[in-house]
Amino acid sequence: MSETLLRQWAMLRMIPRAPRKISTAEIRSRLDSEYGYHVNVRTLQRDLERLSAVFELERDDRSKPYGWSWRKMKALEITPSMDTDVALTFYLAEQQLKRLLPSPALQHLRPYFDVADTVLKSAALSPLSQWRSKVRALPEGQRLIPAKVQTKVLETVYEALLENRRFCTLYRARDSEASSSYEVNPLGLVVRNAITYLVCTLWDYTDVRVLSLHRMDKPEHIDAKATKPRDFSLDRYIESGAFGFPCYDGDIRKIRLKAIFEPSAAYHLQELKLSTDQMLTEQTDGRILLEATVLQTGELEWWLQAFGDLVEVTAPKSLRDAFRAASRRMAKLYKQ
Repeated sequence: MSETLLRQWAMLRMIPRAPRKISTAEIRSRLDSEYGYHVNVRTLQRDLERLSAVFELERDDRSKPYGWSWRKMKALEITPSMDTDVALTFYLAEQQLKRLLPSPALQHLRPYFDVADTVLKSAALSPLSQWRSKVRALPEGQRLIPAKVQTKVLETVYEALLENRRFCTLYRARDSEASSSYEVNPLGLVVRNAITYLVCTLWDYTDVRVLSLHRMDKPEHIDAKATKPRDFSLDRYIESGAFGFPCYDGDIRKIRLKAIFEPSAAYHLQELKLSTDQMLTEQTDGRILLEATVLQTGELEWWLQAFGDLVEVTAPKSLRDAFRAASRRMAKLYKQ
């Protein structure tokens, strides 16, 4: 295979899908540093012009730096043919992701989903093609429609994370009707319960914050590098209970939970553990005592409350007292 063909193949793989773009200078630099191809600008420009006559490439010369991209909604053309089993995987991924990700994020995957759909339709008699009518992925708990995120917001956040850059945005806090201007130092992205969150710091503060993307408006890149707080780890931050939501007293901490379940309610805990140190002990009255070390969060309380009168919280005392008070309030609400 000729060196020219290999070089042009490498160039095609570098070019992103619109609205992102890559400049000729960046392509030349990457060809040199990543592939060892040393070409002058004129040769590179001729290559791009020839490739754009064959493939769905477009040059954006509206603003500097000029750049090249694949047309936004054009189907994939230079990837290997998609097998039926791979197409099925993409189909199932789409069904799951559309419950989690905002619409603009899914659009980046749309060309793959479209190819998968075409492959499965063309192989209608294939067992794998028929498999998609036999498999469903259900959301955990009550299904929620993903919060709407502006395309501009999503693109700005993605690029900021990818390029380690800060950005500015208007942000409306949950308990406010007005928006404020923030300078955001992005650290990581978390998708949870149909909401996309950005883990970040603001301005030059070091305390880590969480912002919901659907509350952002009018984002703009700024010429400032993002910085990571000392010893910050996204995984450790999540494990600390940051996305567990505070409990009734606003404090997230580890507790030794003790709760007595009716046998019918405790059955699933024999297969799905609440913690690695979970213990289940049958009581003299037939009920099951659960003991487990867990984070005390709002979600833990909501989970326990969902069992209604099928569970009795016995420890810690603060949690039992909170449930006793909630039971009294509920009794008052349902008195009539």
